[in-house]
Amino acid sequence: MKSSEKHVARVTLAMRADDETAERITRFAESRGCTHVHFCIDPGILGGVIIQIGDVIYDGSVRARLETVRRSV
Repeated sequence: MKSSEKHVARVTLAMRADDETAERITRFAESRGCTHVHFCIDPGILGGVIIQIGDVIYDGSVRARLETVRRSV
């Protein structure tokens, strides 16, 4: 991984974020050293957000939560 990739947050949402949500996500990424935030839409995550910064993934997607529940049942 290039060091420049560590400064980019890749954010996946199920639908376009409103301005307030996008700003909160951007502040979160900046607090972890990111200089750029790249937003993309993937309806397959059903809801929530996935943020990848370098090798670290913060998965708050509905799909991941449902998978956790499915495995625990």
